[in-house]
Amino acid sequence: MYNKQDRILRAAEKIIANGGIQGLSMQHVANEAGVAAGTIYRYFKDKNELILTLRRDVLAQVAEAILEDHDQGNLEQRFKRIWMKMYHYGKQRTPANLSYEQYAHLPESNTDEIRQIELQLFAPLLHLFEEGLKQGSIQPLHPRALYALSMEPAMTLARAIRRGLIEYQTEEIDLACELCWQSIQVKTEQHAKGAVRT
Repeated sequence: MYNKQDRILRAAEKIIANGGIQGLSMQHVANEAGVAAGTIYRYFKDKNELILTLRRDVLAQVAEAILEDHDQGNLEQRFKRIWMKMYHYGKQRTPANLSYEQYAHLPESNTDEIRQIELQLFAPLLHLFEEGLKQGSIQPLHPRALYALSMEPAMTLARAIRRGLIEYQTEEIDLACELCWQSIQVKTEQHAKGAVRT
């Protein structure tokens, strides 16, 4: 059972998912949550604070979903498991997914506080890249660049499916995951020779 603050957040999430950020008003949220409009201001000083809190909440949901067993297996296994979890999470038509894209790029969301929260929530992913860099098995790029090259395609593919633009076969997604891993992997001389022979 949600407490009042959670009910307000879920109501705002649903409104944004269905009608966009422009459809969000405190009165609309109050009606959807089944609370008095004044109740919202006990938890959030204004609409911007509500949106920022909602973004933090959704980030926590995403992190929990994709990083549950992040430490099991070797580097490649962990990378591919997170990639696949990200893909499967992203293709779901949930209020969290439908609303997140609309407020994630707002100027008010691009703050030091939000960036710190992202670093904390997704620290295991950062550590995975850092571990690969220390081993010399991942290309020497900044972890954010590594994420953009190798992990963001999972969400891009998922978004296309969620929007009904295309449907991918399982083997295509498996291949996409493999290619993303290869894009940041440092090939050893042995791997390179093997690739030439085949």
